[in-house]
Amino acid sequence: EHTRSAQIFKKSIAEQNSVELAWGMLMGEEYAALRECIYHTEDDLRRFRQLVVNTVMATDIVDKELQELRKARWEAAFTNTLVRDENSNDRKATIVIEHLIQASDVSHTMQHWHIYKTWNQKFFVECYRAYKSGRADSDPSTN
Repeated sequence: EHTRSAQIFKKSIAEQNSVELAWGMLMGEEYAALRECIYHTEDDLRRFRQLVVNTVMATDIVDKELQELRKARWEAAFTNTLVRDENSNDRKATIVIEHLIQASDVSHTMQHWHIYKTWNQKFFVECYRAYKSGRADSDPSTN
């Protein structure tokens, strides 16, 4: 079942579903104590949610538009380090986390053969669906 935002934007549907599912669980009563450790204010909550969304969306390495946005955020965070504002450190930390999650998302390539094969099959299907939906330019079945 697709989330409402995934249906509207037709981007990163699996990632959006993951965020919605995990966020719904986190907001459950049984995780109230954990939430108290994570954030204290509505502003903290908004920042945390944005970090979660950005981090999970970073696992969609097929979408070129999202890749370009990440590259632009990296440039904004690290190109001109002489200009600093109150959000500079948060911006840097967020983009570094996004790149770390991308690295961990493809770490299956360093695992045992059956894990590598399983995850590459899943990745192929993801790339093929992206191609068929117009989110990717190349057909992975012809490469």
